Amino acid sequence: MTIEVIPLTGTLGADITGLDLSDADDDTGTALRAALDEHLVIRVRNQSLDRFQLSNLARRFGPPFLHPLVQNGFDDCPDVLELLREAGDATLFGGESWHTDISWLKPAGYASILHALEIPPVGGDTSFASTIAAFASLSPAFQDMLRDLSAVHAYHWSENREVPPWVVEHSVVRRHPVTQQEGLYVNRMFTTRFTGMTTSESAPLLAQLFDLMEQHQFTCRFRWQVGDVLIWDNRFCLHYPINDFTGHRRRMIRTSTMETVE
Repeated sequence: MTIEVIPLTGTLGADITGLDLSDADDDTGTALRAALDEHLVIRVRNQSLDRFQLSNLARRFGPPFLHPLVQNGFDDCPDVLELLREAGDATLFGGESWHTDISWLKPAGYASILHALEIPPVGGDTSFASTIAAFASLSPAFQDMLRDLSAVHAYHWSENREVPPWVVEHSVVRRHPVTQQEGLYVNRMFTTRFTGMTTSESAPLLAQLFDLMEQHQFTCRFRWQVGDVLIWDNRFCLHYPINDFTGHRRRMIRTSTMETVE
């Protein structure tokens, strides 16, 4: 197996060539995880995977995630979701804001994999942001303060609603288990407050961290083609699905895996 890893920005993101993901084995998983550790989000083009092949690929990254509420998984392959937006739909599946997947569980989400089957003629890009690069830009004193903090993550703010309480606490700063780099672990969609503080007390600092991570120098943007497979590390990057293709159909399949904690 001969692959090439082509970085896309100076911060994160890479294209991977020389791989056929239709029958992913352990060697394929090792190569992809190594590239993901370094680049946080990777793309493999010109693939044609069904839901079972996507599920097999995901298992090279960890145990599958079965969403407790979302019901658009396949009956015969429940860890794979269909993300379909018809031409007349107004919103995207999963929301339109910067976020990381499955931060409201512990252990949390690791890899998400998205495969493009039908795409609009233009629009529908997905942007990513490196929380590692954002953290590295801070002063040592600010970094030290953040290392001492934890934050509350809640599924769709379930902390304040009459729904099952998927509410957990995570350290605000996480260390990558392979590269040993540190990254911020908060996001607009699921982080509600800092541990031991009220929502209003937490809001100014959380807003500062959100704004920091979303600065252009920490991001990359992927333009989709049919057959693309994108894999990203939810522990150390955020993503933002861009909803600018009203009037066109888009169909993708997605699966996610959970991190394993020794």
